[in-house]
Amino acid sequence: MRKTKRLAAMGLACMMAASALSACGAKGTEQTTPAATGGGEEKTTAAGGETKKDSASSDKVKITIWTDNRHDLEYMNKVVDEFNKTNDHIVLDYVVQTENYENLLSMAANSGQSPDIFSQINGDDFRNFVDNGIIQPLNDYLTDDFKKVNEVDQHLYEGCNVVGDKIYWVPCGKRSGSRIIYNKDIFDKLGLEVPKKVSDLPEIAKKITEAGAGDYYGIIFPGASGPFERWLEHSAEMSGVTLYNYKEGKFDFTGFKPYLETVRQMFQDESVFPGSASIKIDPARVQFAEGHAAIHGNASQEATVLTEQFPAKIQWGVAQLPTLDGEIKGAEACSPNTGWMMSAFTEHPKEAWEVIEYFGSENVLKGYLEGGYSLPISKYMEDKIDKSKTGRMADFAGADYEAVYPVVPSVTPDGENYRDALWNACLPEGPSIDETIAKLNQTYNDALEKEVKMGKTKRVVIKDFDPLHPSAGTVEYLDK
Repeated sequence: MRKTKRLAAMGLACMMAASALSACGAKGTEQTTPAATGGGEEKTTAAGGETKKDSASSDKVKITIWTDNRHDLEYMNKVVDEFNKTNDHIVLDYVVQTENYENLLSMAANSGQSPDIFSQINGDDFRNFVDNGIIQPLNDYLTDDFKKVNEVDQHLYEGCNVVGDKIYWVPCGKRSGSRIIYNKDIFDKLGLEVPKKVSDLPEIAKKITEAGAGDYYGIIFPGASGPFERWLEHSAEMSGVTLYNYKEGKFDFTGFKPYLETVRQMFQDESVFPGSASIKIDPARVQFAEGHAAIHGNASQEATVLTEQFPAKIQWGVAQLPTLDGEIKGAEACSPNTGWMMSAFTEHPKEAWEVIEYFGSENVLKGYLEGGYSLPISKYMEDKIDKSKTGRMADFAGADYEAVYPVVPSVTPDGENYRDALWNACLPEGPSIDETIAKLNQTYNDALEKEVKMGKTKRVVIKDFDPLHPSAGTVEYLDK
């Protein structure tokens, strides 16, 4: 069974910070920092990433930046390099952290070693960082030009990038909802079409597997890398199924049952690529790119993954996710991204904001979006970019059924995280599907009741909730 990695408690992080941060450097965490302007370079090691410091820039304010993004590394290196060459009072120290990102940020903050700015974090971690005073609001720094380019007032999502009237990060782009990514060579050869209904998946996957005779299989899942959230959960959303009943203000996993049954059937038919129960996302991508699986599901980051990181050796296409009855009855969640947070501990907030403003400027975003590293979230930038330059990212754009969902209450249930539990129930040797769902309904609602009473979270209720327009309703936050 998969186990969930959870954010370390802030108190524990504080106690462990000194030893953990010094030890991380020896683990070879992936990083990069562009060359600074002129002078000799001195290599140092800090917080899990090797960095470069320019001795000739000591008269400039150094702004340290952390990110967990590596798909945009080539472009961001150029952006940072250009900034360092042209800015007369700031030098950037840009570090990529690819392991235990949120934990490292927590420990760095508690030990006085926090970077000045860092790429946005989401979900429960965002609320933890707000509650523990690790990040600071950006309201007082926002300029009219920055607001215009990124349409700030139109992208305020409670519990995602804002809390109340405080804005903690601004999305300058978005990641699409998921799609079916399929091997066109195999589908064309066998005269198949991507199914519109979830219930048709087992038959198509079985036909492909039988035709592949061990060379290729019908479908692949990254079992060790959140397979449920990569596309099955999004297909459910498009069918009007969500894990949280917004109208009643409680968790309800009942609607996921057909999905669990479908995936379990494909495993039983041996139509799933061998090892999918425990394979990680990158190995799964490689197998698809090499033509050993016909169906793969994920979001718009696959555009650059399959063209740059693991260039596909096959012709691949992108199609809408299947739904329960072939009709779209709910919005598919998309994710605001490409945002930057400012540390509450930075000694140079003015300069830190200048960097965030630069990263979110029209010029930098134009190259970023045209490079296919994200999709535009503002109409302003959508009109400014040359869409012919975005490459395969265009295949993921333009879905009018996508929306940002209100953030559900953050709770810590007894037992498994729901995504782990649902995936485990998909496996042939897994627990009973009905029992899994019943247990999740019990543990999550028990946790919700308990934590609302304790004041740790609030019950989210949207009496006029519309699954096709999830962010349009009136949100109530109840303490009972």
